[in-house]
Amino acid sequence: MKANRSDGGNRRFILVEMEDYADRLTAERVRRVINGYGFHGTQKTELLRERLTFSTLKSSEKLLHQIEGIENLQGHEFDRIKKEVKDGELIVTGEKSVESRAEGLGGSFTYCTLGEPIELDKILTGQDLPAYGSLGAVLFNMATSQVLDSAAIREADFYLGSTESRHVWLIYKPDLEWLKSPDAALTLSRAQIFAASDPEKRHLVFAPARYVSQKMLAEQNLPVEFVPLPFALYRIDRS
Repeated sequence: MKANRSDGGNRRFILVEMEDYADRLTAERVRRVINGYGFHGTQKTELLRERLTFSTLKSSEKLLHQIEGIENLQGHEFDRIKKEVKDGELIVTGEKSVESRAEGLGGSFTYCTLGEPIELDKILTGQDLPAYGSLGAVLFNMATSQVLDSAAIREADFYLGSTESRHVWLIYKPDLEWLKSPDAALTLSRAQIFAASDPEKRHLVFAPARYVSQKMLAEQNLPVEFVPLPFALYRIDRS
């Protein structure tokens, strides 16, 4: 982020954290680097350090006078003058409370968590069918190289989300019998409904089957592209 700020670059990175404090600590640090953060603390300035020996103890009045001079001359610069003996040394420190703000570097990032694992072989055989959102997230990322916004999903309409150039649909229910039925297919009427939602963009539709050819979709001027669901899963497995 600092390098991007210095030369206007567009470097990207992936940060992985396996522990449960990922959002509370790891991601929060990145947020603060981006947005800036306030700093509250104590600024310490060493004013005197003197090793205590028998000779310095014999001239203690001189040492005390030196400390008094520091307090008189520099006391107004600090909130307090701290005097302590540590490891055989007399240390005089000026302490001042400071409050400042670190400027943010700008930029942005996406925070993602891993969902339940999707076992592709079991999906193809119907042994294990993932939830709509889980499968949709994998297919959306595969098709767009972007992260699916779960808030955009309309499962009842089979809608996943959109990018600048296309909408993505998934005709799917985690029900093997339903997936084998005609209800799971892309039909001409469904394609018309999808296309009508935004005629200016293309529409990518994942479905187990279709009852309309790509040629007919083109003849109807419907910007809809069909991707067979099993083939889509096979592509994920081999990519």
